[in-house]
Amino acid sequence: MNDSKLKKHASTFYFASQFLTAQQLDTAAGLYAICREIDDIADQASHLDAARSRLLALRCALHSRDLSCALVKQAMSLQPQINIDILIELVDGVIQDTHPVRLDTESHLLSYCYRVAGTVGLMMCDIFAVHDAKARHHAIDLGVAMQLTNICRDVFEDAQAGRRYLPASLVGELSPEQILEPTQAQAETIKRAVSKLLAAADVRYQSGFMGLPFLATRPRIAILIAGLVYRQIGTIISRRECDVWQGRAYTSKICKVRIATGALMTYLFSSKYHHYRGHHDASLHTGMKHHPGVHLAS
Repeated sequence: MNDSKLKKHASTFYFASQFLTAQQLDTAAGLYAICREIDDIADQASHLDAARSRLLALRCALHSRDLSCALVKQAMSLQPQINIDILIELVDGVIQDTHPVRLDTESHLLSYCYRVAGTVGLMMCDIFAVHDAKARHHAIDLGVAMQLTNICRDVFEDAQAGRRYLPASLVGELSPEQILEPTQAQAETIKRAVSKLLAAADVRYQSGFMGLPFLATRPRIAILIAGLVYRQIGTIISRRECDVWQGRAYTSKICKVRIATGALMTYLFSSKYHHYRGHHDASLHTGMKHHPGVHLAS
């Protein structure tokens, strides 16, 4: 059941997940189903106030480990176990979406990305039994990179929903309505902002991939492919000169297969993803200092 949700709603992750063992796939799909259910509370609610109330109730249930709540029971039954406090951070991020979304600064954006996606990177570390702090720092970066890509891909759709994730520090106080029908000058401002966020995402993809050697072989290959396919979405947006009004950027199945083939060849014939040779750049976590698991600069 859970992997069918993965196939229906997350084609990139489902494609990459085929490289996992059956047990790994079952646990990863279970985690995805939990995250999806939380996200759907905000996205499918007819009234945001009602969605916020449900999310706040869920937050309390998670905090108290209330097993009478089906989602709490589901989360605590995952093996290996996930850190419930990290899942609460994700809920806090989704709660933000039940308020008018007008982000002020890039730090606020990165904090949001940590909550809704960096947390997923940390929980993926949990289910793949990766506990090294450096590995988890890199996992946050990969999650944030993917969320930045999502935001750049969905600028128009988010504006239709009354949301503006592009921070005011990059686009001023543009309203969602102005994003939908911008002047020429406003359109250029939006394109520059998207270009800058895609560059920020790319730096974090590189950091995320740097941490792959901490994973076992099958999860390493699966996460590499998922990351590369997601990064390709950003490449497509860049090729369109960041014109977010052209329609949603996506990768075709043929494109996914080509990327997966290239990733496998690199994995087999290069030591790039076999040995950890790097270090984590704490500056990538600027703006996230109050969140668990982040790399605090000394």
